[in-house]
Amino acid sequence: MELHFPLLLDGATGTELQKRGCTGEVCFEQWTLEHPEDILEIQRGYVKAGSQVLYTPTFGANRRRLESHGIFNRTAEFNRRLAALSAQAAEGRALCAGDLSPTGAFLPPLGNAAFEELEDIYAEQAAALEDAGVDLFVIETMMTLPDARAAVLAVQAGATLLCSTDFDTQIPAVLEAVRDGRISEAAIDDAAYRNLTWKLQLGLI
Repeated sequence: MELHFPLLLDGATGTELQKRGCTGEVCFEQWTLEHPEDILEIQRGYVKAGSQVLYTPTFGANRRRLESHGIFNRTAEFNRRLAALSAQAAEGRALCAGDLSPTGAFLPPLGNAAFEELEDIYAEQAAALEDAGVDLFVIETMMTLPDARAAVLAVQAGATLLCSTDFDTQIPAVLEAVRDGRISEAAIDDAAYRNLTWKLQLGLI
């Protein structure tokens, strides 16, 4: 797919859902499925305002994030249903982007996840979104390079994707780990270097 820039996206969906009563007692994805009229109203408003791309409301719909809310073995179902709502709201007037976000898992020394685990989590979600017929993928708010890379690799070859990152959270996380004695101070310089390199090579994962 050929995209022409500048490209007007949507958002902020989470903020709009909160305005409509999503308090966080259940995850945003479950609340959205229980209140489909709200996401339809929000996203139709985005299209009316000129948005050319709607993000599917699947920010936290990867397996690990859903399981943290007690939702098991429903990743594919959630992603298909949520993507269908965006397609309904778009009515052919905007593209639908399958939204992938951080897993919340970290590789050593900040966590105990394996890179292959991240790939598997994203592959499951991406496959469900592809089955739902999304036009492209957006990999957003990534805070670590392994998460971003795993998500990119999980998306089928040839698919159109956008990737955005959140740089500022990496260094505080490392500093906190140093204070807790989990990693050495030498890791700070390494993390800072990787953070800068990431900025310079954005999109060249």
